[in-house]
Amino acid sequence: MRGRVAGLAVLAVALAAGTTGATAHAKPKKAKPKWHSLSGAKPRLVGSLNQVEFPNEKVGWAAGVEGPDNRLALWKWNGGKWTRAKAGWKFAPAGLAVSGPRKAWLTGVTLTGAHALYYNGRSWREVAFPGPGAPVDLAAAPDGTAVSVARSVFDGTNAVHRWKDGKWRPMSVPLPPETSLAAVAVGSKKDIWLGGSRRVGEDKFESLLMRWNGRSWKSLPVGGTRAITKIVVDAPGKAWALRGSTKTNLVRWDGARFGERGLPGGVGALTLTPDGSGGVWVLPYSRSDAKAAPYLRWVKGRWKSFTGPRRNGVVGLGDIEWIPGTSLAVSVGGLQQTEPKERKFPILEVFR
Repeated sequence: MRGRVAGLAVLAVALAAGTTGATAHAKPKKAKPKWHSLSGAKPRLVGSLNQVEFPNEKVGWAAGVEGPDNRLALWKWNGGKWTRAKAGWKFAPAGLAVSGPRKAWLTGVTLTGAHALYYNGRSWREVAFPGPGAPVDLAAAPDGTAVSVARSVFDGTNAVHRWKDGKWRPMSVPLPPETSLAAVAVGSKKDIWLGGSRRVGEDKFESLLMRWNGRSWKSLPVGGTRAITKIVVDAPGKAWALRGSTKTNLVRWDGARFGERGLPGGVGALTLTPDGSGGVWVLPYSRSDAKAAPYLRWVKGRWKSFTGPRRNGVVGLGDIEWIPGTSLAVSVGGLQQTEPKERKFPILEVFR
């Protein structure tokens, strides 16, 4: 998609860290895009963020935990700044999906079970999460279609649910035997994707990528043995995916053909998001002593590496999201500090 001038103007004012003036006779130089620190909600509490979603440039949500008792953190973006939403729950977010200003979903887990919330445009409320198992991924489309995936670590049972009439309701999916689901993506009610792996023998596995086209489910021939861990849809019938965790490959299904490319240096990656220009951002795992976050971008058939701003502490990011209608991307995570005492603070970064 192409960025809209109006949307970029709004975000430029809100996100810019500053501008450099130019003389009347000198043509201003266009700054090279890079990752910058982004201000978060106030007050600044200890904690970390691991989920972020934007349906457009004026609406966004971020989730994590914050405060001395690790309560659920819910931050709302209104096109100009982040504010803290009321959230009295105590659980760690596992998935966040937003389809517009009046529809958002959140799933999470505690030691005692699964949790789910729904946002109706005014407030968040708790809703039943039927399971079985714990939520592992969640996705929604602009048309309001939302799908959740859960899995039980005790018996390997998978559960796929679709939001309908204010509830999570079971969705019938012809999963192959010995399947382990790990990812879901939704382009529309006629474009739903599931990913994971399936056991095909003793200590033998196959990658699994399935798509619902509005009429039936179809398994796509992606080959390979490692699990599909994350999927994003960038056009009807077309998707990007990550295969593997410790050593990750970028997978592309263009509607007819399958392609794959390893990440530079054979690194592992956590998640990915479209970049708005036909490519994709990938969030690789960072070093345990990283003072700045690493980023990878697949654009025009090659990899480009980026680094976030250097910080006074160890950076750990949890999610990354492209803002539809713009060329911007936002990441969230936590900054572990040791001075004057050991503590972690939520952080956000923006590519502009």
